[in-house]
This record gives sequence, C-alpha cells and structure tokens, in this order.
Amino acid sequence: MMMMMMKKMQHQRQQQEDHANEANYARGTRPPISGEGPTSQPNSSKQTVLSWQAAIDAARQAKAAQTMSTSAPPPVGSLSQRKRQQYAKSKKQGNSSNSRPARALFCLSLNNPIRRACISIVEWKPFDIFILLAIFANCVALAIYIPFPEDDSNSTNHNLEKVEYAFLIIFTVETFLKIIAYGLLLHPNAYVRNGWNLLDFVIVIVGLFSVILEQLTKETEGGNHSSGKSGGFDVKALRAFRVLRPLRLVSGVPSLQVVLNSIIKAMVPLLHIALLVLFVIIIYAIIGLELFIGKMHKTCFFADSDIVAEEDPAPCAFSGNGRQCAVNGTECRSGWVGPNGGITNFDNFAFAMLTVFQCITMEGWTDVLYWMNDAMGFELPWVYFVSLVIFGSFFVLNLVLGVLSGEFSKEREKAKARGDFQKLRENEQLEEDLKGYLDWITQAEDIDPENEEEGGEEGKRNTSMPTSETESVNTENVSGEGETQGSCGSLCQAISKSKLSRRWRRWNRFNRRRCRAAVKSVTFYWLVIVLVFLNTLTISSEHYNQPDWLTQIQDIANKVLLALFTCEMLVKMYSLGLQAYFVSLFNRFDCFVVCGGITETILVELELMSPLGVSVFRCVRLLRIFKVTRHWTSLSNLVASLLNSMKSIASLLLLLFLFIIIFSLLGMQLFGGKFNFDETQTKRSTFDNFPQALLTVFQILTGEDWNAVMYDGIMAYGGPSSSGMIVCIYFIILFICGNYILLNVFLAIAVDNLADAESLNTAQKEEAEEKERKKIARKESLENKKNNKPEVNQIANSDNKVTIDDYQEETEDKDPYPPCDVPVGEEEEEEEEEPEVPAGPRPRRISELNMKEKIVPIPEGSAFFILSKTNPIRVGCHKLINHHIFTNLILVFIMLSSAALAAEDPIRSHSFRNTILGYFDYAFTAIFTVEILLKMTTFGAFLHKGAFCRNYFNLLDMLVVGVSLVSFGIQSSAISVVKILRVLRVLRPLRAINRAKGLKHVVQCVFVAIRTIGNIMIVTTLLQFMFACIGVQLFKGKFYRCTDEAKSNPEECRGLFILYKDGDVDSPVVRERIWQNSDFNFDNVLSAMMALFTVSTFEGWPALLYKAIDSNGENAGPVYNHRVEISIFFIIYIIIVAFFMMNIFVGFVIVTFQEQGEKEYKNCELDKNQRQCVEYALKARPLRRYIPKNPYQYKFWYVVNSSPFEYMMFVLIMLNTLCLAMQHYEQSKMFNDAMDILNMVFTGVFTVEMVLKVIAFKPKGYFSDAWNTFDSLIVIGSIIDVALSEADPTESESLPLPTATPGNSEESNRISITFFRLFRVMRLVKLLSRGEGIRTLLWTFIKSFQALPYVALLIAMLFFIYAVIGMQMFGKVAMRDNNQINRNNNFQTFPQAVLLLFRCATGEAWQEIMLACLPGKLCDPDSDYNPGEEYTCGSNFAIVYFISFYMLCAFLIINLFVAVIMDNFDYLTRDWSILGPHHLDEFKRIWSEYDPEAKGRIKHLDVVTLLRRIQPPLGFGKLCPHRVACKRLVAMNMPLNSDGTVMFNATLFALVRTALKIKTEGNLEQANEELRAVIKKIWKKTSMKLLDQVVPPAGGQCGLCFLSPSRSRS
Repeated sequence: MMMMMMKKMQHQRQQQEDHANEANYARGTRPPISGEGPTSQPNSSKQTVLSWQAAIDAARQAKAAQTMSTSAPPPVGSLSQRKRQQYAKSKKQGNSSNSRPARALFCLSLNNPIRRACISIVEWKPFDIFILLAIFANCVALAIYIPFPEDDSNSTNHNLEKVEYAFLIIFTVETFLKIIAYGLLLHPNAYVRNGWNLLDFVIVIVGLFSVILEQLTKETEGGNHSSGKSGGFDVKALRAFRVLRPLRLVSGVPSLQVVLNSIIKAMVPLLHIALLVLFVIIIYAIIGLELFIGKMHKTCFFADSDIVAEEDPAPCAFSGNGRQCAVNGTECRSGWVGPNGGITNFDNFAFAMLTVFQCITMEGWTDVLYWMNDAMGFELPWVYFVSLVIFGSFFVLNLVLGVLSGEFSKEREKAKARGDFQKLRENEQLEEDLKGYLDWITQAEDIDPENEEEGGEEGKRNTSMPTSETESVNTENVSGEGETQGSCGSLCQAISKSKLSRRWRRWNRFNRRRCRAAVKSVTFYWLVIVLVFLNTLTISSEHYNQPDWLTQIQDIANKVLLALFTCEMLVKMYSLGLQAYFVSLFNRFDCFVVCGGITETILVELELMSPLGVSVFRCVRLLRIFKVTRHWTSLSNLVASLLNSMKSIASLLLLLFLFIIIFSLLGMQLFGGKFNFDETQTKRSTFDNFPQALLTVFQILTGEDWNAVMYDGIMAYGGPSSSGMIVCIYFIILFICGNYILLNVFLAIAVDNLADAESLNTAQKEEAEEKERKKIARKESLENKKNNKPEVNQIANSDNKVTIDDYQEETEDKDPYPPCDVPVGEEEEEEEEEPEVPAGPRPRRISELNMKEKIVPIPEGSAFFILSKTNPIRVGCHKLINHHIFTNLILVFIMLSSAALAAEDPIRSHSFRNTILGYFDYAFTAIFTVEILLKMTTFGAFLHKGAFCRNYFNLLDMLVVGVSLVSFGIQSSAISVVKILRVLRVLRPLRAINRAKGLKHVVQCVFVAIRTIGNIMIVTTLLQFMFACIGVQLFKGKFYRCTDEAKSNPEECRGLFILYKDGDVDSPVVRERIWQNSDFNFDNVLSAMMALFTVSTFEGWPALLYKAIDSNGENAGPVYNHRVEISIFFIIYIIIVAFFMMNIFVGFVIVTFQEQGEKEYKNCELDKNQRQCVEYALKARPLRRYIPKNPYQYKFWYVVNSSPFEYMMFVLIMLNTLCLAMQHYEQSKMFNDAMDILNMVFTGVFTVEMVLKVIAFKPKGYFSDAWNTFDSLIVIGSIIDVALSEADPTESESLPLPTATPGNSEESNRISITFFRLFRVMRLVKLLSRGEGIRTLLWTFIKSFQALPYVALLIAMLFFIYAVIGMQMFGKVAMRDNNQINRNNNFQTFPQAVLLLFRCATGEAWQEIMLACLPGKLCDPDSDYNPGEEYTCGSNFAIVYFISFYMLCAFLIINLFVAVIMDNFDYLTRDWSILGPHHLDEFKRIWSEYDPEAKGRIKHLDVVTLLRRIQPPLGFGKLCPHRVACKRLVAMNMPLNSDGTVMFNATLFALVRTALKIKTEGNLEQANEELRAVIKKIWKKTSMKLLDQVVPPAGGQCGLCFLSPSRSRS
C-alpha cells in the first residue's frame, strides 16, 4: 500500500507538472527543461517525451495494482509486469527528483523534513479538494453580503467580515506551504512562475495588506473619526480584489482551460483588430467633435425664465433646419445640461469617444442621431451615424467573430491530437496486459458442460431473430437465464428442466418477438407521432379566460394520453428487455417524462401541490416532438451535432457563469445601494443584492439597454461633471469581454460543430448510394444465376449504370434552384464554355463577369401553335430580344419604374405628383407587356422544353406585369384589393435579378442557404413553441395592471385618480384609471411565441422580465419583486435559444456560404490558399520606382525617402491629432486663437512635405501612388479651410445672436466651412499607411469590398422593397412626439422609410415600432380619410412585415457580410508560418529596389541578396547563411535567361511553389506538365508567354543553369 501511495503521489506530481507545462505553453514560453545544469541538455528532449510516457504508464500501473489487490494474483505474465514496474519506478524517481528545485528559499533542501512534509501535504488530493471547497464557500460568503446605501451595515455583514479572516488564514497557509514546496521564483518550476499561482499570490498579499491597513486605521481612529474614513475607502478598493478568487476554480477544471487558452491565444490577432476599432473610434470622435461640438445644449425654455418647456426636453435649433420650438411663449436657448443628464454629447474628446463607442454597440445610437437631427437638421447627421454603424459594427466587430472562431477550431484540433496520441498509447498497453491475462485465464478456466449445452441451444434459437437489435437482446436473454441458474442452485435447475417452464419460456419468447416486431414497425412509430401531436394540441390550446368545458377536456385528454404513453413505455420495456431499452437516449428520456407525468398526476389528485407548480412537467412532454427526428437523417444529424456542441458549450457556460459572478460581486462592491439618487422612480436594473446584480450583469451581457445602466452608474457617482465618469470603464470592460469575446466564442463553437455535422450528412448520403448500388448488383447476380446467360449479364450491367445516371439527372431537374445550372430558360450557361462564372455565392469581382453571354437558340416546337421554328417573325423577335441594347433598355426601364414607386406620396393619394406618376406607370406597364409578348413569341408559352413559362424568373416577370395590368382593370370597385395589388408592384426590382448575372448567383446562394437552414428553423421553432407553452402555464393573465398602481384588481380600477408628476405636490394631474394588459404577454401560445421572439432578439427583454418577476396572480395587479426565481425561465430561454440556436443560425449561413464557395473548385488539385497565392503570382506586376538622374533633384529624393523624414511626419501627424482632440465646448478665446495658429502651422508643414515630394518624384511619379493623391487632396482642403476661416471672422466667435438670421445663406456656408474643417481630421488616416499589420488588414478590407457588390445590391433591393411596402401600408400613421412614429422616425418619405428599416436591422427597439404600426392608430391630418375614421390607420400586416424583415436582415443578410469577411480574413487566425497572399506584397516592394524601372528582370546574382532580405515564409531571412541560400535557390529550379537575368513572375512563382509545395515531388518534367494543365484549367486568360516563363515546358531551358555562376560566387 505504501508503494501505491508513493506511486499515486508521483503520478499526481507528474500531472501537475504537465499542467504547468501546458500553462507555460499557453503563455508562449517553452517550459524550461527539467534537470539542473548543462549536463542534461543533450538528451533533455528525449527525457521530456519519456516523462510523458512515464506519466501514462504510472497511471496504468496504479490501476493495475488496485485490480491485482482485489482479484487473485495472476501467476503467468506477472513477472514481466513486475519488471516493467521496476523500470518505470526507477525512471520516475530520476525524473521527479530533477523536476523539483534542490533548494527552496535558499535554505530548505529536498531532504529537509519540513519541506518533505509540505510537499506531501500540497500534493495530497484531499488538500486540493479542500482548497476548492474553501474558494466556493468564500464566493458564497461574498454573495450573501448585502451592500447598503451610505456605507450602512447590519449584523450579518459584520459576521461575514469575521468569516473573511478565516478564509484569509486558509489561503495564506496554502500559499506558504506551496512556496516552501516549490520554491518562490528562481527555479524553472517555481511557485510564482505559474500564472494561476501568481494570481493567488497577488490576491493573498493584497488581502493581508488590507487587513494590516485596517488595523492601522482603526488605531488612528481611536482619536478622531474623520481621518478613519479615508483609510476605510482604501481598504474598500483593495477588497474588490477578493472578487477575483472565483477565478481560481479555473485551474481546477481542465476543460475550462481549453476554452480560456483558446481565448487567450486569440488575443494576439484580436489586438490588431482592437487597434483598428480604436482607430475608427478616434477618427469618428474627432469628426464628431468638429461637427457636433456644443450642439446638445440648446432646448426650449419659457421666455425670460430658466424653466424647461417640455417634459422630456430635446435639442432645438435657432434657425435653419433643426427643430423649432412650437409651444407659444417658448424660445430656443442654450444652457441645458443635455440629454441623459449631460452624459451623451460631443463636448470634448472623452465624451465623444464614449458616445461613439455606444453607437458602435448599436444601443441607443438612434437616440443620438435623432437629437442631432433636432439640433441641426436632417442633412449631415445620418451620414455620420449610418456610416459609423456600418463600419464599426457590421465590419470591424464581425472581424472579432472571425478571429475567435478560427482560433477555437485550431485549439480544438490540438486537444484532439493530444487525445488521439494518448489513446494510441493506452491501446498498446492494453494489448500487452491482455496477453498476460489470457495465459492465466486459459489455465484457470473450468468448463461446466451442462451450461454450455443450454447456451448453445439458446444461441441456435436466436439466429432467426430480426437483425435490428439482436445483439443487445441476445446478451440480455443469456444473462437473465444465467442469473436464475446461479442463484437458487439445484432446486431451480430442477424446475427449469420441467416441461411447463419450458413451454412458458417458449411462449414468452414468442410474444416478445411479436412485440418487438410491432414496436419496430413504421405504423407504431406513426401512431406514437400522432399521439405526440395530440398531446401538443391539448397543451397549446390553453389560454387565458378559457371556458370551463375546454379545461375539463384538457384534463381528460391529459390523463388519457398519459395512460397511452405509459402503455407504450411498458410494451417497449417488455419487448426489448430493460437493458436494451435503456441503451437508447430517447428511451431514457421518455421514461423520465412518463414518470414525471405520473408523479404530477398523483400529486395534483391528492392535492399535495398546486397544479401550476408541476404543470411545467406537462410541457416537458413536448420534448417528445423530437422523436420525429428518428427517421429524418439530416435533422437527426443536426440534433446530434447540437448535443455534441453542448459538451464543449458546458465548459463555456461554466466560464460565462464565473465571469458573471465575478462582475456581479464587483458591481455590488461598486454600486450596491447607490442607485437611489433619484427618489421619484425606482430603478429596476440595480446591484443592491446578489440575485439582482446577476440579472443586471446578464442584461449587460446581452447588450440590451446596457447604456441606461451605465448612465445610472455615472449619476450615482455624481454625474458627468465629477470624477464619476471613471465608472464607465467597468461597464465598457464588462460589455467588451462579455458581449464581444465570450458570446462570440459561442458562435465559434457552433460554426465548428456545424461543419462537422455537414460532413456527416454528406458521408451518410454517399453510404446510402453505395448501398443502393450493391443492392442492384446483388439482384442482378441472382437473376444471372437463374438465367445463366453471360451476355444478359453484361447488358444488365450496362443498363443498370444508365438507370442510375438517369435517375440522378431527373432529381437534378426537379430541384427548383439547382446550385450550379441556371434553370433552362433565357440565358442558359454551358458549363464547359464558361466555368469562370462560378455557381457559388462568392460574388466575383465585376471585372471577371464581362464575358460574352451565350445566346439561347430558339427552342424546338411551335409558338402559339402557328409559328414554326424558322418563321421569320420568330427569328426577328429572337434577334431583337438578344440585342444588347434591348436588354440594357429593359434594365433602365426597370430602374425607372422602381424609382417612380419610391417617389409616390403615401399620404395624399390624389396629389399632383401621384397623377403624373400614374401616367408613367401606364407607359412602363405597356413596355414590359410588349417585352413579355416578344419573349413568348420567341420561346413559346409553356408546352415544350425551353418555353417561356418553364423558367422561374420568367414566371416572376409574368406575375409582376400581370399585377400591374389587373390593378388598372379594377380601378375603383374593391379598394382593399387594389391596395394589395398596388403593393405587389413593389416586386418590380426583382426582375433585375434575371438580367444581372452576379446578382443571380447571390440569390441562388441565398436560396441554397435557406434550404439548408430549414432544419434549424424547425428545431428552433419547436424550442420556441415549448418555451411558449411553459410561459402560458406560468404567466397567463398575470400581466394586467392598473394605471393607478395603488389598485390591484379590475373591480377597484375604475374612475379617476390624481398623479403628482415627479413627486412634486404643486403639479397634480388628473388621469383615468384603466385596467390594461402588457403589449407583449403570455395569454395564449401565439402571443407567447411573439413575446419570446422579441426576447430572443434581445430587444426590450428586461422590461418583460421585470413584469414577469412582479406578476402575482391571474387578473391581479403586480407586486414588486414578487418571485425573483421566475427569471430562471428567461435566462434559460436566452441561453438556449438566443445565444445558442440563433448563433447556430448564423453559423449555418456562414458554413453554407463557405461550402458553396469551395464547390466550384471541388475537383481542383489546389486548395484555396494555394489558388490565391498562385493567382497573385501570375497577375502581379513589378512596382515602378522613380530615381531621378538630376543631382539636385536626387538630393530631394534622398531626403524624402529616408526613414528620419518618415518618422518626423509620423510624429507631426500624431501632434496634429492631439491638437484636434484638445478642443472642447466653451473653450476660451485665447485657446481658440492658439488652435487656429497651430492649425495654420500644421497646414504649412504638410504643404511643404507635399511640395518636397512633388519636386523629388515629378508630378507624374507623385500622383501615381494612391496615398500621395490622398495627401494632396487633404492639403488642398486644409488650405481652403484656413483661407475661409480667415475670410469669415464670425466663425471664430461663438454662435451669433438668434435675432440676426437673414435666411439660409449663412446656414449653407456654415455647412461648407465645417465640411472643409473635416480635412484636418482626415490627416489621421495617413497613420494607417504606417503600421504593417494594419496595412494588411486594410488590404483585406478592400479585397472583401470587391467581393461584396452583389451582396450589397441584394441588400439594397430588400431595403427598397420593404421601404416601398412600408410607405404604402403605414405612411398615413400620424407622427406624434413621445411615440415611436415621430418626426425623426416614420414612413412618410422614401429616405425616412429606409432609415427606419436600417434602424430595425440594427435591432433598435424594432418591436416598439411594430406596436406603433398596429391598427387603431391616429391618421395623419393631411391624409384623405372620411370623417369618423381618424383612428383607422395602421394594419395587422405590421406583425408579418417587421418580423419577416428582422429575420431576413439579422439572420441572412448581415451574415452574408460576416461570411464574406471571415472568408477574406482567415489569414488572421492561420499560422503565420504558412505562406498566404498577404505576404506577397513585401516581395513586390523589395524587388522594386533592385529593378526601379519595372522591367521585370534582375541579375541572377541579386536574387540571393534579395531573398535574404525577405523574411520567411516567403524569403530566406537574414539568418540564412549565403551558401545555404545559394543551394536552396538552385533547388528552386527557376528558368534563367540567356543574358543571365531572372524574371519577376518566374521568381515569385517559384517561391510560392516551393513554400506551398505545389507539385514539387517526383519527376520534375511530369510535375511541370501537370501544373501547366491545372493553371490553364483555372485561369483561362493566362497568356502562353507568361505560362512558359513561370512553368517551363518540357524540353525547354532549365533552372540548373544557375549552378555555375552561383558556385563561383560562393
């Protein structure tokens, strides 16, 4: 036993060592090799490998030892084992003594008894467990602590303070023990060298420090109390450190470490992106400063008083286009703090950055935009804010996602590889052990003949069983019989020998077989499905205020269904046997549900429990719906992959939970009891106790209204004017870490697992096809045996091949949107002719699409039964249709008619504009009708192949034109019908899809994506439905409340009541009491699903959550914080549906997008990265560098190109940025003047720089570089700006008096001046050209923009269609302040409608806009309604409209963006040692120094030096010795020209080829030929000359000519 203990300890030690190594590895440092001194250096690597092996061995032996001690000692094979143990032991001892430092703390050697005791304690397993428990208890103690306002306290808190000392002592002791055991710092494996230990150490030290401080302050406090307060505050700040203790749990859970490691690894590429985001924020903040400084401080006051005129004030404008003060006796004046208590503004750089960050997170950005609209009119603000959201949110923040998912899959692969290696080891070991045991078993076995006979009989009988589940049943039967015989001895044997029992067994077996066949049959399966469906119906029919008979029916149905399900379970158990029954997860789950149902019924019948509490069980039955998946392979695969990712998500959830706990504890320390600064309203999102803090942190994680909580936090610390602004750091860190990092890891995991599921699907399909073929082959072989005719055999085989192919072709034809071939119709593409248009969704650059389109011939058959194929009319029509002018004209008309739709006036339907547009409409419709008739004449209507109506896009055209014609026909009869038809005209722009090639491909991709997403939609809808049913059970009828909060039931809620505004006794208001329901409620399943859908989009869910928490009883008013535990329902729903399912949605779009993109190159030999690099190498051209011949000009050139000059400009730009950022609101006159002078100085300096460069490069050379052109524009703009500000002195003073407003002339020139001031800011952008990583990022940005035009077109079409529908349907709703449809947000003009839709796409309170468009809303006074119809505007169509728009936008469209970005930015997460296209720019840059004239050739002697200057993976790097470089060059085999030069493309191509190992193995000539073929196949337009240069043809000149000159040199 002692030996075992030692072994176990060593094993643990080893494990810990491995953990430490892993942790070191995560931090990027190689773990120092164990062993002191230089002696062990040479074989050290071997030793680490051995130690790994030893660790595994030791674990195995510990197990073996245990089994040995229990079982009899094995006589044979034990000897070898003993030897192996001794060997392992000696190896272990040598190992472990090395890994520990010989001395700890300079005095304790390894044999010191104190140190040995410490080591044994620290490495004792219970000690670890005890520490973990202590940490856990500490967390609990921190959570129980209740913060009070004004540093009050109570007895519990005092006791907790005392408990805190106990924890401190425990952790201090632990730290000291570990330090004695491992040494403190100076050894390789010392205590502080491990990150987690360092964290512990810091926390303990800070804890001790705070205790000492407290004691000291207490002693000084004895004299006077005032001084003690300050000391107390220090301690409080230090106390916040305790909150980090839960982090120590991470070191105890290994799966957490994988997630954390992948997040930490992702930090490096994330830093690049963070820099880019920061850059965007800074630039936008400075532009915001220039445009909006001080704009937020004017509002409407009553004349001659400082009283604000409105309830919720908004900015206004003195003159011009902003909001004017409407109420009489009010005027617009500055002097207001500003919105949000003065936090949201652009008054100085810090505030501007905060506001911009808030807009990037897409919370509350529309509010800021609307305030700016009020302050300065509609022209400028929307450009600023919309561009900010598109850049900041959609682009840059989606990069974070891309990086994380890449890192995560990399980390997973590593972990997998590690696991595989370990398994392999274990298997080898097992085989070895097995041999030993087998010898022993053969000796020791005693055979009982009677048993054997019985078993044989059993086996014989079982052979005839159905093959589906024989194995499990067999084992079960045999084991059952074995038990009966073994248990009761001879008596039982006698009974079992009797005839009766045999008969009974036979009968039983027969019955079970029959049952099993029944259970397995398809009818039984469908029967169960029908029952499940009925069960679903009964549950979903429940609603609020339902009649009594329905309740009774539901009760009866529940009991009947429960009985039926119980029967099903029992039958299955009987037929399959218990063991086999519980093998399947579905069965276990079923059993759980049925038992739950039975207990529920019993409890309710005996009235031990209210029906509500258990009714949740009923809803669990709904999970049975998932049984459907059993026969639906793709769906069951999906469910399987979801369950798989649940495993990896469990550790992530744990991490998320830890994170939330830490931040809520921190929040309690910072804000506990502080949110009571405004007595008139009770804040709901607070940090006043632990559960509430958890909810608030979770709300900030989901990003809903996090800014409101932040404003409260700032106001709690004294508002924006004080130091309270620092608090926003807490919220920003919480938001960034939680929302961007942790929640995106969810997505990363989802994308990872989905890719697996997809591959599973395809594999299964292939297997199924294989089976089919085998079946057919088998049938044939049988037939052949009957006929014995060899000829038939051959014929049958050939036939069979044909049939399979035919069958496949048929399926392809049926497919409505085949991914590759466009349906037969107008422009049919031949695959062989133009494979350059890929069928993938990856939209190609426009330049690649200008190929000749193939003209579709006139199809066979006659058109309209009279015109034959050769009829001249038909031929003429065909020519006309295919003429490019005709197609382009039609496109133009489509655009014009769409524009006409957008220009209509939705309010006054009989206005002059609308009549004119009506006439245009007639014209357009006529043109389109003619077009369709021409096409029908050409292609025939629909009776034969290739006819007009056989193409889906043509049918769409027909529909659109038909709708227009019909709406002209019935002008007046049924108004509503016409309205619907008029709305359908919106589909016109869709006709452009058929005309634009690239758009067609994107649309097809979207359809493919929608088809694949179907399964996920089903699963998500099922989950939504289940949660909705549970919600109905929990909350039906409980969301009612009275407008007077004192009354809590409908009987009392009548009459009038007096409301004091903001608790002010002087301003009473009389209101009516109304008993009203919440807008979103759970009264029936449909409204519940609606409410849950808004929750899953994260919009407005906190409001719903607090309503649910306050809900009291059916038809009873709310009680404050009545049941907080209900929030669990919402949190689980959000985690499962919103985080997980929605992310899988996103993941699915991304995965299908990538797959579609790879499809085009399915059978191509190069992978994506190789393709990109080769393409670059083929298309690159050398850069031209201008070197002047004139000596004076050369001096200028030399100065401009030197690095000191570069750095000087860099510093100047930084200084300029600083100056711009120093501006603030209400700055002094002197400061203003100083700024102006500085601006002039900078403008002067940059002008000088430009002049110098123009002299150095000559104008032609200067303007050929894009950055230079940009520079010159900025300089010219700045000069104009300086001139204008000098010419117009009023600008420098603050705003002119409101009386002097001579009209809009001054307003317009003000705008032009601010426009030119922007040029100062644009200098910042020059910084971007400096950083290497940022430059690469920008390069990929530009690339992904090239891939986006068609996606963008599709989005534009979607927005257009929805905007026009919105104008037609909701344009008449009146605009009212304090309503969601207001002056800034409405459907009355086309631009407004588009802006509103953009707002919905970013998810800003879209559900409230939807509610504002429902029927019964006030109509606009200008619209033409009949008297008495004031409240008839709006329509129920709003629900469909907004939900469909939100889903299309949020899930499809924005994800197309993400997919394109992830596709282009995958290099960020790739290993940097793999060559990628982003490395190749460097080659161009350095080549240009050797070849300034861009001739494309340099001397072969320069190539070596050139390549040594380029860093690997592309070049050889500085460290490569000259001889090695020459050798590697010769091996590259590049063609050399007769004059001893090498070509640019050839060199680059050779580098790419060797770096990526493209066809470098085997016979060179053959490889070259293959490569030539591949290049010709993919890049058709490559000229033969270039091809011969890069890959010399067989028998051409060879690269070995390099040999002689290189040798002579070296």
